[in-house]
Amino acid sequence: MKSSPFRALLAMLAHHKGALTLAVVLSLVGSGLGLAQPLVINRLISTVGQGPIAHLAWILVGLLVVSSVLGAFQSYLLTVTAETAVKATRHDLISHLLRLPIAVYDRHRTGDLVTRLGSDTTIIRSAFTGGLVSAIGGLATMIGAIILMAMVDVFMLGLVLAVVTVTLIAVIGSSTLIQRYTKRAQEAVGDLGAGMDRALVAVRTIRASGAQDSVETGLRADADNAWLQGVRIARVAALIFPATGLAMQGSFLLVLGIGGARVAAGTITVADLVTFVLYLFMVSMPLGTIFGAITTIRQAMGAIERINQIMDEEPESVDGSPARPARSVRFDDVSFSYSDDTPVLVDVSVDIPAGTKTAIVGPSGSGKSTMLALIERFYDPDSGRLYLGDQDMAGLTRASVRGIVGYVEQEAAVLAGTVRDNLLLATPDATDEQCWWALEQVNLRERMEEAEGLDTVLGDRGLTLSGGQRQRLALARMLLMDSPILLLDEPTSAVDSQNEQLILDAIDASAADRTLVVVAHRLSTVTDADQIIVLDDGRVAGVGTHASLMESSELYRDLASRQLLA
Repeated sequence: MKSSPFRALLAMLAHHKGALTLAVVLSLVGSGLGLAQPLVINRLISTVGQGPIAHLAWILVGLLVVSSVLGAFQSYLLTVTAETAVKATRHDLISHLLRLPIAVYDRHRTGDLVTRLGSDTTIIRSAFTGGLVSAIGGLATMIGAIILMAMVDVFMLGLVLAVVTVTLIAVIGSSTLIQRYTKRAQEAVGDLGAGMDRALVAVRTIRASGAQDSVETGLRADADNAWLQGVRIARVAALIFPATGLAMQGSFLLVLGIGGARVAAGTITVADLVTFVLYLFMVSMPLGTIFGAITTIRQAMGAIERINQIMDEEPESVDGSPARPARSVRFDDVSFSYSDDTPVLVDVSVDIPAGTKTAIVGPSGSGKSTMLALIERFYDPDSGRLYLGDQDMAGLTRASVRGIVGYVEQEAAVLAGTVRDNLLLATPDATDEQCWWALEQVNLRERMEEAEGLDTVLGDRGLTLSGGQRQRLALARMLLMDSPILLLDEPTSAVDSQNEQLILDAIDASAADRTLVVVAHRLSTVTDADQIIVLDDGRVAGVGTHASLMESSELYRDLASRQLLA
């Protein structure tokens, strides 16, 4: 069940109830000290010329000093608590983001998810530093001041409350717009972040294509939308804060005018009027704090609503039994479609025997990579069953399946950092000797020895390596996992003939005692396969060796004749 933003905010505050309770106590004590000051001033004015006033002056100074110290400590406490809350929220969001089903990433753009982790969580901080606690302290001060004002002059208090009530109703009504516009503003910032992330990833392609102007136009449009939403927030805020000032000024003028007349009439004393004015300020200033807190909390709720959109997504299931060691895979009448319900695989039934090299070929969009994604359990079949050995994968934990099935994707992921960082990603306990062995298996050892060894820095997304070197480094990472089943998604699709041969040699080295499943792009990758699965529009169009398929499959002959298995 989806949680409401306000309940989520209260739950977040409840996790820090100890610190917040202390902050509230400090705020209430500070309010009490503040409320005592006008009383001392009243006494001081009344005593002038009639007796000693030094002790009253020292009491007033003491109240001011203690109140300031308590206020400073409260501010520090709230700021630290806010940072702790933001950190905890980010930890939860990081953990959740890394464990969501792959289908969720298909629906969301990377830049937008990053914005929720950074910008949205930062807005939550203000709910602590300028939110409920400040409102509670301000409310306590205001209530105390109102009670003491009533003791001075009920009539003038009634006028002040009338002005405050009208202003408060207007502010609360406007604050709902703040929450709505904050959510839209953060969504716009997310769109901008996603667009910029996409542009920076493809910056070389953009430069080579001379597309800077068109890409800039799109990003400017996203920035303009973010600006527009920010202006809407500013517009509403511009109505709220002047309303606060208007209430303060209006009340002050009313009190001065009517209070002056009542002093002239002898109804109240000058000391009482000064005291009432001081309490009026103690109502006005907390009123501004409360109005600000309402706005701040609404903004935080808008940000929390976006965070909840991700947190409410169910994480990838961890249910099931641990998988027993296995080296074979079987598709039994498997069908699958993505979110648009267009069939990608239809009634696929094939066996991938243990210890064999199986190539999957077919036209673009025929479902080749989807078969690997199902074996890796990034997705589950819509119908049919998938077996790991004799075990139904649906009853196995994903983690245990992935411990048996290694996977090298088409665009080999290389992390910013060193060669060692990349090799130890899946096997953090591997020794340097094991890392060098894996590099040697994929013909990368000499290249790294010529650089800075395992400490060679690869740059963002491994841009200091060629496409073939990135593929081989990813393959080395999988070799360290020592997975009995290895999936390779078009490992030679974007490399030259020299790198292609190096990768093929690396694949042959990795195939020893392993079951190898290769989505093939080039004919050279598949001719020595033990079996070749031919896909066409999501269906199995043939299974056999290169020689047998050349005789039995027209589609395979056509693909082979073009030397390109698209």
